[in-house]
Amino acid sequence: MDNTETTSSFPLSDERYRVFIEEINDGVYETDIHGNFIYFNNALCKVFGYPRGEIQRQNFAKFMDKRHARMAYDVFTKIWVTHKGFSNVIWQIVDKEGQTRIIELSAHLVRNREGKKTGFRGIARDVTERFRIQEALRESEARHQRQYEASRRAEQRAVKLLDFVPYPMVVFGLDGRVNYINPAFTEMFGWTLDELAGRLIPYVPPDLVEETGKGIELLLNGKPIRRFETKRLTKDGRVLDVAIRVAIFSKGGGNDDAELVILRDLTREKRSARKKEVLLRISTALPAYPDLENLLDYISDEIRLIMNAEVALVILLDEERNEFSYVGAAHENTATQKRIKEFRFPADRSVAGKVIRTGKPILFGDADPIVMHCKLNPFSFLPDIYFYLPFIRCVFYGIPYEPINHLL
Repeated sequence: MDNTETTSSFPLSDERYRVFIEEINDGVYETDIHGNFIYFNNALCKVFGYPRGEIQRQNFAKFMDKRHARMAYDVFTKIWVTHKGFSNVIWQIVDKEGQTRIIELSAHLVRNREGKKTGFRGIARDVTERFRIQEALRESEARHQRQYEASRRAEQRAVKLLDFVPYPMVVFGLDGRVNYINPAFTEMFGWTLDELAGRLIPYVPPDLVEETGKGIELLLNGKPIRRFETKRLTKDGRVLDVAIRVAIFSKGGGNDDAELVILRDLTREKRSARKKEVLLRISTALPAYPDLENLLDYISDEIRLIMNAEVALVILLDEERNEFSYVGAAHENTATQKRIKEFRFPADRSVAGKVIRTGKPILFGDADPIVMHCKLNPFSFLPDIYFYLPFIRCVFYGIPYEPINHLL
C-alpha cells in the first residue's frame, strides 16, 4: 500500500498522453467518483477479459463477486477520505468467460483544475499466472512439509517399535554408516547409538570382510538375505556366532534408501550343539579306547577342538611325590604332544597346584602380570608346562575335577 498523497488534474484522454498510454502493456484506467469507468486503454480490456464496449461506463463492481466488490469499495472510500493512494493491491475479478483472474491494482485520487475531486485513476496488471505459480509453490511446500512431518511421525513410531524388539537391529545408510541401532544391539555388542551414529561398525572380522562385501552386492542387486550364518565382533573383542537377515527398504526413494539388518546370537546355541556332539562322540568312542592314557588323549583332543585351543591337558596328582604329570594331552603337533607328557613338576609351585588347593578354576593370558613375572622367573611360582613351552601362546584355563576322592 502506497500511503503518499497523490492527485492528478490532467485528463488521460488528452492527445498528448493517449499515444503513450495505448503503447504500454499495463492496463490504465480512470473512473468517476462512483467507480464507473470513463477512460481506459486497450491493455485494460485484455487484463479484464472483456471487450471495450462491455467495460465503458460500467462500475468496477460488475467484474467482481459481492465480497471482493465490497473490499474494493472500502479501498476507494479510504482514498476519497484520506487523499492517499495505494499500489500493488491484489484483487480478484471474473472475466467474460466466467474465469477468475487475479489483478494487481493501483489507484489514486483525481482532481480537476479547480481542485475538486472527480474520480480515481490507476494501473491494473493481470498477475493470474504468477499468482497461480506462487500458490502452487506454496501448496507444494505445504504438501512436502506435511509429508515430511508424516514421515517423521512414522519414523518415530517405527523407532519406538524397534526399541522393543528383542533381537539386535541396525539401520544403515547405503554408504554403510549407522542411522539407528536398537537397545538389544547395544546389549549384545556393547556399542551405543551415540558411539556409532554416522560411523561404520567395526564388527566384521578381518577374514570375513570379502564375504560381507559379496553379501552387500547381492542386496544392492535387489536380493534380500533371508538368513545367513556368520561371525561378528563385540566392542570388547569377543567373537559371536550370529544369524543375519538383511533387506533394503525405501524411506522415500533415491538417497533415502536404507539397509535393515537383524541379528540373532547363535553362540550359546552352537556351543551347546558342539558340546552335545563331543559328548556323543566320546560316549560312542569309549569301547575303542580300553587304555586310560589313549582315552584321555582322545578326550583332550575333543576338548581342544571344541574350545578352539592350542593345547588341552589332563593332569594327575601323584600324592606320594606331590608332583603333577600329564597323562592326557592333545596338540596338533605329535612331537610336541609327546614332549608334553614327559614333564613332571612340583604341585606346590604350579597353576594346577593352585587349582587343586583352591578347588576353583583359574583363567589367565599372556598379558597377565603374573604370567610375565613367571616367564622372567620360571621357578618363582607356577612353573608348569605353560612356561616350559614358550611357543605355546594362548589363554590358560584350569578346571578342577574330583572323581570320588582324587583331584585331577
